[in-house]
Amino acid sequence: MTDKSNDKIMPEECQHTTYHHPKWHDDGTCNWDDLKLQPKAFNAQAKCVMPPTKVIPVIFLPGVMGSNLKALGGEFIDDEPIWRGDSDIQVYLDWAKLKGPERKKLLNPDTTVVDDRGEISTKIYSRITDDGQGEYGALLPTRKARGWGEVLHFSYGNTLSVLQAALLDDWQKAVKRCADGQRGLSENPKENGIVRQLCNKFLGTEDKKEEMLTDAEVSHFLQFLYPLHVFGYNWLEDNAVSAEKLVNYIDKILQDYQSDEKHGHGLAVNKVILVTHSMGGLVARYASQILGAKDKILGIIHGVIPDLGSPAAYRRMKVGGKQEGAAGIVMGKSAEELMPVLARAPAPMQLLPAPNYKYGAPWLWIEKGQPDGNYLQLPKNGDPFNEIYLNQTLWWKLYESDIIDKDELVSQQNWEDYNDLMDGTVRKFIFKLGKANYHPTTYVFYGNEIPSDGFVKWDITSKTHPKNMHDSDKTYPNNFHEVPLPFNRSRFYELKPSNTAGDGTVPVESLNAIKAKNGYSIKSVLATNVSHQGAYDVKNLADIHERPALQFTLRAIAKIVQEVPLS
Repeated sequence: MTDKSNDKIMPEECQHTTYHHPKWHDDGTCNWDDLKLQPKAFNAQAKCVMPPTKVIPVIFLPGVMGSNLKALGGEFIDDEPIWRGDSDIQVYLDWAKLKGPERKKLLNPDTTVVDDRGEISTKIYSRITDDGQGEYGALLPTRKARGWGEVLHFSYGNTLSVLQAALLDDWQKAVKRCADGQRGLSENPKENGIVRQLCNKFLGTEDKKEEMLTDAEVSHFLQFLYPLHVFGYNWLEDNAVSAEKLVNYIDKILQDYQSDEKHGHGLAVNKVILVTHSMGGLVARYASQILGAKDKILGIIHGVIPDLGSPAAYRRMKVGGKQEGAAGIVMGKSAEELMPVLARAPAPMQLLPAPNYKYGAPWLWIEKGQPDGNYLQLPKNGDPFNEIYLNQTLWWKLYESDIIDKDELVSQQNWEDYNDLMDGTVRKFIFKLGKANYHPTTYVFYGNEIPSDGFVKWDITSKTHPKNMHDSDKTYPNNFHEVPLPFNRSRFYELKPSNTAGDGTVPVESLNAIKAKNGYSIKSVLATNVSHQGAYDVKNLADIHERPALQFTLRAIAKIVQEVPLS
């Protein structure tokens, strides 16, 4: 945002100088339509305040279950909404009542695609709106055109509005001060941009010497436009497939901003910035490091990435999510409701602990029932696939193919399909990503204060059933498992989390090995008190000051763009 006449942020004031605010057309070009003739005696000067003229697209990737899905024909009407997160209350009412067979029918990776018709936040936190027409015209393509309708509104709607406003705030406030004839920065920090307010501030990252944001870096940062795009993906299908689609999406965005017929005055650099949540980080990493999109990406910020997986994926598969409150009930409160869905959905299964989770140490403990309380600890040899995921016989196996399908032939076919999925698609993705590095410019934040599943264990309980009780009368909590014993006896096991540090879903163990191995490519790491689902939660611009994760994200973007030249 420079003065068009002399290319300075704040021109020298003159008695008869007027400053004029830019306004935008539908195609993103701008002009100054409030210029007026002045008496010759005034010797007047008109200063046209210039906004940023180069675009750096920012793409947000949601987490698992974070994208809206619709039907792709099959047993349903084409385009029928399947998973739509416009309202958390409505999602609860729609899904809490559904049983396993209904969920299996609806959540089919082969008959669902991303639905871009979800509700889009209409909240505007910036002076110049980013969503189509406003007082100053169409600054950016509409939020719908930028994919905001592809993700759950109740999870991400307001966050996207705040994040977009934060990316626009600094140059917009600078333009306003310039158009008002004011010089330099305001002595009142609130009158300067939100990123500027983060200058010279420690966040407490794990860096040996934390690099604070400087005023010079912010001055560089505010020379660009940052349109916030969203990449929704089918969170049921293989993450490798979603990564291929992400590469194509990046190409499309770059092509759009290179066109004179699209918004923006040209790219600052032929690259994008990715901001990821949870499983979206796996999609981004695969696109960057496996599919070769690294050179199209300026940098990546990963929030609560489950990069080595989490035992929570095993726990949810075996007992459902009832212990996780309303969100767990929506997900599927029991194994009967959740297991049939997950067993044929590659992406959620790719969240299981990888072979190098905890450096290959055991994360599944089964009490042996001996007086000394010893546990069978798995995997013994660092191979969770052969020891746990592909086990078909022992009671603590991951998948029960007959959980809702009692017919022997159907159950056997279920197992064969699951075995092919796990031994092929899931294993391939996890192994490939496990050998890959991070993008060379990567920033990571994660949660470290909420009890999580660093490991899980099956403990023997004292629960018993009276002898000869009919099976239909037997009841026990959803996280219990009854194991038959000889002489018409049985034993009950309870699946318990370790309650070790993490974000409530992903434990710190999922990052430790990666940080040790790939530290040279990770620019900065922040451990903070965030929940997994709410990692990017924020109320408004002012609330950013209470959200270290959001501060870290904005600072990371400002740092990433420092290598981009102004011309």
